[in-house]
Amino acid sequence: MERIDPETAAAFVGLCVLVILFRSPLASAALRLVRWLMSSISITMTDEMEEEAGKFMRILLVAGSLLLTLETLSPPEFAGGFFRKVLISVLVLAIFAAWYRLVEPMIGLIGPDKITGVRLDTSWMVRLGQFVVVLMSITAFLEVWNIDISNALTGVGVLGAGLAIASQDFIRNLIAGMNNMSEKRFETGDWIAVQGGVEGTVTRVDVRSTTVMGFDHVPHYVPNSELSNAIVLNKSRMDHRRISWTIGLVRDATDAQLEAVCEALLRHMRESGDFVTAEGFPLRVIPFGLSDSAIEIRVQGFTQTKDYQPYLEASGRLVSALRRALREAGTELAYPTRTLHLTDRREERTSPP
Repeated sequence: MERIDPETAAAFVGLCVLVILFRSPLASAALRLVRWLMSSISITMTDEMEEEAGKFMRILLVAGSLLLTLETLSPPEFAGGFFRKVLISVLVLAIFAAWYRLVEPMIGLIGPDKITGVRLDTSWMVRLGQFVVVLMSITAFLEVWNIDISNALTGVGVLGAGLAIASQDFIRNLIAGMNNMSEKRFETGDWIAVQGGVEGTVTRVDVRSTTVMGFDHVPHYVPNSELSNAIVLNKSRMDHRRISWTIGLVRDATDAQLEAVCEALLRHMRESGDFVTAEGFPLRVIPFGLSDSAIEIRVQGFTQTKDYQPYLEASGRLVSALRRALREAGTELAYPTRTLHLTDRREERTSPP
């Protein structure tokens, strides 16, 4: 065994002791350097990230100084190899522990919603990232202690192939969910209606399914593959709500009464401020047909708002304007009627030819 200079050994031991004693100030200085490097590429570290980075740096300084001192002292192979592996294991576990805890803040910092333009639930990304970190940490730890994992990896490969076959539906929904996000069809908080399916508010976008809270407050868990192939109406992105009514006037209403009702309704829609009068948003109050018991008038227009409560209030004012127009014109709304013509069969039999 090579003889170690006592002065050199003492210097390294003293340096190790100093690093251990002043690990907090040294870690703070290193953290300031890291913060400066991150800010230079326009990334701001959160308080949680700084706390985890500080813990890791303190462990790194202590374990690194001990490992350097151990290499300098060159103890017997058995003891030195054991302690070397222990220190390296501590470093490996510290790295992956910090990485594990930083997965969630890092995903929040990167902001998938900034990349995709869609607000979505990222808990599945956090779980997936943490699983990968745990798997890598176990592999690295076993490698440090020279544990052969080739046979285990072969078994894992076979198991993985079987799981891949069994999880085809999961993979299909995962890819469909990524397509939905890339197309920016909806985000959490949007009111959507799936043609022939559910309608409600998107509350969660997960790796396999999307949760839509119905207006009856019953959650619907819709597989992403179904949403990817369906026609989805995103009603939160409409700019105005549309009114489209069919009003029936009694069939004995005169042309003057019909014209007076239409003009009064159209004047209300133009002057009330409840409806959009700009080009491209037509206002229509037009007689367009006859039913069995009514003259039908089509009323169409776009309200100034897309919010539901103001839309209901505008509809109520239009109803009041309709009732006022009917009173002033001296006519009324029609209701379904049927006329029966009765014939006396006895008169037909006794009548002369």
